[in-house]
Amino acid sequence: MNTTRLVLDNSYHLFIPRSENCIKLKNHPNNTFLLYFGLPNSPITTIDNVADTVISKSKSEFESDSNKMTLSDVNNNISNDIVYETFFSRLLHKFSILDALPFEEFQSELFLQICEDYFSLVAKFCIISTYEYTPIFTPLKTDVNGNINKLRRKMSENLINFQTLYAMIHDEIESQTTNTKNSATDALLWLKRTFEFLSNFLYEFGMGDKTLADAVSRGYEQSLRKYHGILARSVFSFALRAVPSNEEFIRSLAIDQNDASKNLFEQQLRKEILAHASSMSSVLQKITMFYFKHGLESTVIPYNGVTVEKHATTSSRS
Repeated sequence: MNTTRLVLDNSYHLFIPRSENCIKLKNHPNNTFLLYFGLPNSPITTIDNVADTVISKSKSEFESDSNKMTLSDVNNNISNDIVYETFFSRLLHKFSILDALPFEEFQSELFLQICEDYFSLVAKFCIISTYEYTPIFTPLKTDVNGNINKLRRKMSENLINFQTLYAMIHDEIESQTTNTKNSATDALLWLKRTFEFLSNFLYEFGMGDKTLADAVSRGYEQSLRKYHGILARSVFSFALRAVPSNEEFIRSLAIDQNDASKNLFEQQLRKEILAHASSMSSVLQKITMFYFKHGLESTVIPYNGVTVEKHATTSSRS
């Protein structure tokens, strides 16, 4: 299985705990440490006779046309009373914009802008304290940026014809280049899988019964883990030691830091999180359905260096 090997610079240090809240990277003097996080160049195995239908997760009816939340949103009613601004209410591009559309109508550039906006959330995992950050999730960020760049390169080949994701992937299906290195089909597949991790994480944390580390771990177990080998799984497990506390993470999502200590802020925030997780999941399921229909989706489970191909199935949140 081909993987994109993300080589950490020698100025980084191998993952060793400095304290409960901080992890540094330390290289062995004679070695370079390789991380295999997103596997964006993994070949896609064609699967025949796969059912056209995939069980979709529930869709969110939440869609905000403004950049502010209202008290009635917190209480599932509608009014114009503005309460607290958050990371989510400030998003310029939201998955809810695509929620009502079929995959064939997903605009390429809009989708990529949405991915970029939401993925900035991962930077919040890296907050150790107000002025201190850890680069522990840098490989995942590098992976996402790499796949976005591959899709933009495909778009640039024909800006008129490749205005939708469907047009780009359909072109590679017709030309039988879906398995080509750096194909748009492969890039979108791995981008989708990474955002399935983010969607599952948001759902788990939004439920309010888990720590941030537990929610990240649960999201990973339900998504990327099955595509990773032992090394990447171990690195990810170790990385969980660096994520902030619930309180620090919630505070980082407040536009006004003083709002984070107010009684209704966390209640509003968790409702926002669940709404965005639902919209994200709905959009990703439409991509998954298209990939299943055309035999482009597979579950790749590396085990001790041996790749096992299985039919992909929709993950359960139970």
